[in-house]
Amino acid sequence: MSAPAGGSSASARPASTTQGQAASASPAAPQTQGVAQTQGPAQQQGQPANPQQGAARPAPAGQPRSRGRDEVSSTPRLLRLARAGAAAAALLTGVVATGTFSTDGINSTPNVVADQWAAAEQARVDIPRADLLAAQRVTDPASADEQALEGYDEALRAVATDLSRGGDDTGAAAADWSTFVTGVERAAAQESTEGYAEASAAAAAATERVAEVADARADDLLTGSRSMLTTVVGTLGVVVLVGIMVWLALRTRRILNLPLAGAALITAGLTWLSVNPGALPLDYDQYVQDTRASTTALQEVYQARAAQVAAAAGVQVDVDAAMTEATEALERADLVDLEQDWSTVAAAEGPQDAAEAYGRVEAALSGRVADDLSSVDPGVSAPAVLTAAGALLLGVVAAGLAWAGVTQRLRDYR
Repeated sequence: MSAPAGGSSASARPASTTQGQAASASPAAPQTQGVAQTQGPAQQQGQPANPQQGAARPAPAGQPRSRGRDEVSSTPRLLRLARAGAAAAALLTGVVATGTFSTDGINSTPNVVADQWAAAEQARVDIPRADLLAAQRVTDPASADEQALEGYDEALRAVATDLSRGGDDTGAAAADWSTFVTGVERAAAQESTEGYAEASAAAAAATERVAEVADARADDLLTGSRSMLTTVVGTLGVVVLVGIMVWLALRTRRILNLPLAGAALITAGLTWLSVNPGALPLDYDQYVQDTRASTTALQEVYQARAAQVAAAAGVQVDVDAAMTEATEALERADLVDLEQDWSTVAAAEGPQDAAEAYGRVEAALSGRVADDLSSVDPGVSAPAVLTAAGALLLGVVAAGLAWAGVTQRLRDYR
């Protein structure tokens, strides 16, 4: 009976031993859990457990990168600057094309230039006319009656008026003219042909100076002193507008901007027309050229006649050269009907031998010059003002188109 009791005790001991071992092993689990709990926050504060999860992945090769924030924020500002630059380039070209400015500074308005041109053209015929009357007065005192003196005084007043209307550039001619007037009075008082020769040389110098002023004013009306400045400014304006068009196409991915292209075309057209005004549907350039030809012919005729009168009085002058120049001037002016009368004057040995033929030539040329110069306002001044106003208007239109074209892209970008 004892054996079964011992067997049950033995079987109970291993059970208790197993429970003891389990109890002794169980404290290790809380320690491991504590370590895990201690290490958890450390891993959260440090780098992640998986480094590949926190690293930035590079974009695959060949895939375009998205726009950065700097580019996105700077584009509207750049578009506003481009808009202002395009409008300024177009408007500045239009302002310069009006002829208001040149490389020398501020120009006179077209109507003022036309008046100065007419005054200089009138002076280039009035001065030789006064020289001719002075030659007749000095070389033939007997013919210097009251009527001849009144004609001479009238010529002096006309030249003084012409020079005062011709602008500041006629100052040098006015000095030579003063020398002529003083010399003639001295020569007439002394009845000295030598004194007249010196005075006549001063008149010739004054005529050349006013002729230069007249030619310069005519060039201002035809091609414009603005042509060089307009060429430079207009070319730069076209370059700026085309450059902005290309930049917009690359920046906004829009190939064509029609308003900006129109502004570039208008600017290029203004530049070309300023250098080639003959392309305009106006004929005032032909009017200017015809007037220059007639005034030059009358100038040469007066000078040749004065040389003929002076040579008859013994003054040493080259009559043949003066006659040749007058003949060529008549041919350039296409005055065929006067060539025969002028040939008679050129072949005469003295001024009295061809007085009637000379009178016909002078009357015809004087009438033609008077008609030409009396039509300056409708023939030159008004068309010149219209072209200047048109240039300014086109510049404003081009500036508006340039502004609208860039504004459109700015709105699209927003």
